[in-house]
Amino acid sequence: MCAAEAGQAAIGSNTALRRIGVLGSMFDPIHLGHTNAALVAGRALGLEQVLLVPCGNPVHRGHAFASASERCAMVELAIAGEPFLQLDRREVRSDAPSYMIDTISSLQREQPGVSWYLLVGIDAFLGLPGWKQWQQLLDQVNLVVMTRPGYALDPDLLPPGLRQEWQQRQVQDFSLLAAQKRGAILSVDVLTPDLSSTRVRELIKTGGGLGSILHPAVAAHIRAHCLYLSGDTD
Repeated sequence: MCAAEAGQAAIGSNTALRRIGVLGSMFDPIHLGHTNAALVAGRALGLEQVLLVPCGNPVHRGHAFASASERCAMVELAIAGEPFLQLDRREVRSDAPSYMIDTISSLQREQPGVSWYLLVGIDAFLGLPGWKQWQQLLDQVNLVVMTRPGYALDPDLLPPGLRQEWQQRQVQDFSLLAAQKRGAILSVDVLTPDLSSTRVRELIKTGGGLGSILHPAVAAHIRAHCLYLSGDTD
């Protein structure tokens, strides 16, 4: 399903229930791939806003290279003037390990009248069976798998447990997704820069150009605070 088709489907959908997206990442640093994906997918699906949630204490990957405060500062700079995107600091404010099921549960307690849409890239989706209580997580959100145009998810290549969930929960268009408060999965094509934070850190360390991959204010902050210039970057 392309973003344009999803946007057309959003017209006339049920607007009584608030729909808010969640995009979690290390944001180490936040780059245009992050913000573009959140904007394109969120608006195409008719969401009210998308929360950007920096990971606090990662469980499935190594440590962050910038501090939590620096990563949050860069997110704020990247989304300044864009009210559709909001920074949510709940994970970095907690000493507990960061699990998305706990983050979603916290959001649900605060805002019970919301249908939550978890935005994930294809790599995160394929790794979902390694997440804490991942099947319960699928029961609590509508999952939006962001893929690049021309990429088709092949169920036969998914791990058995994930393949079963995909086959049971997948919907083909936004109208079917919007009809469910939670529990559905939709794949959405999102044309964004093909970037990773690892690659961005490498470019920063080697003095590569950042103009096409980082918001100017984020690039200026990184230069001003000499971030990502020493130590390992991957």
